[in-house]
This record gives sequence, C-alpha cells and structure tokens, in this order.
Amino acid sequence: MKNILFLLSLLITLVGCEKYELETYPTLDGTYLVSFIRHDGVNTYEGYDENNTTYDGMVSTTIGDLNVGTEKVSFSGRTFYKGYQVTQGSDDWTESYYCEVIQGIDGYWDDLLIDYDGLPRNFIIEEDGLEHLVLKFPNQHLNNGENVNMWIRLSRVGP
Repeated sequence: MKNILFLLSLLITLVGCEKYELETYPTLDGTYLVSFIRHDGVNTYEGYDENNTTYDGMVSTTIGDLNVGTEKVSFSGRTFYKGYQVTQGSDDWTESYYCEVIQGIDGYWDDLLIDYDGLPRNFIIEEDGLEHLVLKFPNQHLNNGENVNMWIRLSRVGP
C-alpha cells in the first residue's frame, strides 16, 4: 500500500506540474538601411509618390531627417545610432540615443521607445524578421499639417 501511494504521489508530482519557461526578450541588434518610409495620409507630402511611399530622398520623421535609400541606423543593446560616417579609414556613428523594447499592454514585446533628445518616441514593431524591421509611428505630424501613421522599413545590412 505504501508503495502504491508513493508511486501515485511521485507520478502526480512529475506529470501534474506545469512547465515554466522564461519569456524571451527580443533583440533588434544590428545595422539597418532605411529602405522606405510610408504614411497613410490623404494629402501627398513632398517627396512621396502617389501611394505615399518614398524609396529615395530625405524625409523628416520624429527621430530626425532620414535619407531613404542611403541612411544607415543601428541598434546595439539599449542604444540607437544614426549618422553613420566613414572618415580616413575608420567609421563611426555621429548620434546615439537611449532605446528600449517594452512589453505592451497586449503582453507582446512589440513597443520600441527611443529617447530622441529628451523626447520619448514610441514606435510599434509591426514586423521583426531576420532581414528587415518595420516600425510604425502613430500620429506622425507632417509638414503640411496632417497627422498620419508613418511606417519606416529598415533592411538589415550588418551585425
């Protein structure tokens, strides 16, 4: 009888326990090329084509002007870099800002905070693939006075 109770309690202990796994924290680490910027506004903004997407040229965003098609940005730990320069055999970033991936109210790690010159800029990570990243900034204010949602697609170009 003791053996049966022991085996029964051992079986319940081993099988009846819920497995606990630590939640994984996403990393955005890497260097990216700004491949396009799009908005959902009605009025087209200078530099955008007919479907409000630009693939080439300077675009004003909440994290400064981005030169689409040539500008590189980088994430490393909790730092966001932009302004990549190559000078006399070396390369470096001219600007760096604190950034953090935050767990949203939906429970997913899909909110990105970039502290741009003391002003928090909150993005939604809409796509996080191996080769690209799509950031959405809701209620971006354009130069023509319109508030729109803006998407920035970053294509991975390096570690």
